Amino acid sequence: MVKIFDSIYVNNSQEIVLELKDITPKGYIENYRRKLFCSTEGCNAKLSFVAKSGNRSYLRTWRYSLHSKHCLHFFVKEEGEISGKRPNVQIGVVYGDQMNRSQKEAFELELLSEEERVKRLEDKSRQRNNRNNRLRKRSTSEQLTIHMNLDPSKLTEDIPKLKARLYKRDVDTLKKNDLGHARTLIGRIQSVDYSEQNAIVRIYKNNTYMNVKFEKAFFASAPTYSNLFLYIQRFSEENDSVIFCATGEVRKNMDNDEFELIVINKEGLLIHGMTLPSLVASYATQQLSF
Repeated sequence: MVKIFDSIYVNNSQEIVLELKDITPKGYIENYRRKLFCSTEGCNAKLSFVAKSGNRSYLRTWRYSLHSKHCLHFFVKEEGEISGKRPNVQIGVVYGDQMNRSQKEAFELELLSEEERVKRLEDKSRQRNNRNNRLRKRSTSEQLTIHMNLDPSKLTEDIPKLKARLYKRDVDTLKKNDLGHARTLIGRIQSVDYSEQNAIVRIYKNNTYMNVKFEKAFFASAPTYSNLFLYIQRFSEENDSVIFCATGEVRKNMDNDEFELIVINKEGLLIHGMTLPSLVASYATQQLSF
């Protein structure tokens, strides 16, 4: 692909040719962001500036923006490229309120009898099918591939985002096609192991076990949680069959071939219907009831 060394800065009716050497990170953020375009005549592709140390900064085509066919920088994205860069791919973001709602629904389902649970799921499925039928009538023929992202702060501004559906799974119902995707998992706590920057909650259902892991990325975003997992351990030891719901990315442990869930967001866990801060507060005021 041909490197891009200059651009057209467009501000209302003003158009100025800007070379790469004229753009600084500070100037781009304050003045040029969203206003740089390809300098080829007749091409309206949008450009962005990528700051690198030394002399390695560069201009690139704004993701999902296309150069005209006569442009020197025109290219066609081939099948098999990273899917997140194809025009028919959108990023589904899992937000905190969505995680909370998913975990709350999962906890409530776990408390129901099998008959009540089946009825609840059938009602939800019927509502969802009705909604999907309405949306299908309004949709275009283009099919979108949706990739879930649990950390909205890591998404760049040029990626189109939508709020995608978050699926719930019991520990014993996970399948191979769940790998790499965001899921809310439901199980019962078997054990809790923790250190300052790492915690593992082992959960099970119907003799199927898996680990829910909280690693450095989790504690970096939620440093106040580093000393709180002892309360989950204490609660699970003082009570039988504690329900644990967590939202994260499903992976496969290469050592034991078990599924595991990686949680990176502080909204990603619920302990028998309580958030971790709520559980800690309940111990502080001795208001716990089970």
